[in-house]
Amino acid sequence: MKGFMAKVRYVFAVMVITGSAPNYFLLWALWRGISLFMPHWKYQDGDDFLYSMYQRMVIFFFEHCTGQKVYFTGDAAAIFSKKENVLYLGNHQSTVDWIVCNMVAIRQGSIGHLRYVMKDTLQALPLYGHYFYQHGCIYVKRGDFKQKKMESALDYLKDPKIKSWTVIFPEGTCFAPNEYDLIKKSNKAADDNGLKPLVNHLIPRYRGSFLALAKLRSNLDAIYDVTCVYSGSVNDKKERIPAPELIDFLLGKNSEMYIHVRRIPIEDVPEDEAQFKSWMHSLFTVKDELVSRFYQDGYFQKDVELKTVENHYALPYTATVPSFLFFVLSFLPLVLFPELRLLWLQGILLSTVCGYLVLAIKSVC
Repeated sequence: MKGFMAKVRYVFAVMVITGSAPNYFLLWALWRGISLFMPHWKYQDGDDFLYSMYQRMVIFFFEHCTGQKVYFTGDAAAIFSKKENVLYLGNHQSTVDWIVCNMVAIRQGSIGHLRYVMKDTLQALPLYGHYFYQHGCIYVKRGDFKQKKMESALDYLKDPKIKSWTVIFPEGTCFAPNEYDLIKKSNKAADDNGLKPLVNHLIPRYRGSFLALAKLRSNLDAIYDVTCVYSGSVNDKKERIPAPELIDFLLGKNSEMYIHVRRIPIEDVPEDEAQFKSWMHSLFTVKDELVSRFYQDGYFQKDVELKTVENHYALPYTATVPSFLFFVLSFLPLVLFPELRLLWLQGILLSTVCGYLVLAIKSVC
């Protein structure tokens, strides 16, 4: 019965998240039109509000609906106490990692301000590919990195009136313990550069983070160094296995998440590129030790017990349910009126094609 309910939850979540997307983008398009003659930061305020609504609905499914328990250690209390503009550096092991960003940001009240530095292949996502660009996300090409393109995109976020969490996963690719060739390649890169190889991470790429920092430093309060471990990344024999993916989450294959957050004041981060490169590797060396300690001993910090009320930071249902209800109701007409489904599909197709054209014309990465 439990397995059946998990499948029902998965199907329902996919239906609502994807089914309400065209309605969301219609709302966004209306706001985009209304705000054309407003300052760009005014547009961004409205867009961030809409993005927050949608992501709160996503969190409803991935945290509340699954009964996920999320435990925080480190500087969580300080981070959740006030809003800030930050550069978010996270470890990368799963397609769920962007949900982790949501879970951290929503507890600060900054979920609408998340903007990702992401692979250019994500431009191909119907509707979302174009929208991410309009939201302030930055596409980059692996193997053909165009610095000027990224700098141009970052210039937009320099406006002090635009609140932003710029999210980067410096490893660039998901780490998995069974990706032997990838790990071997990463270790070779470490050896070639005289760096210490990592056990639980790939060697971080520093250039994108350095560019973001150089461009946005005057508008940043801190760097958030976030390290996440999923309970589903360990088997019954206490051996590490690949972290659960989005589908696994909705099917209930991960029950707990452990997130260690460290706030690094921006003035403590080196401005020199060579020093920053070394600093970045040191950052990941510490992350690597944290994760190794967790898998070996069950904790990040020796004197901090993980599963306590103090570090659970339970998210109230009022933070997610209103958005869930709004988008369910927006999806309901498609169920009740079959003739609307054709318009819905046509809207998806037309919006996607137009989005592709905009991205191609602007050559965003």
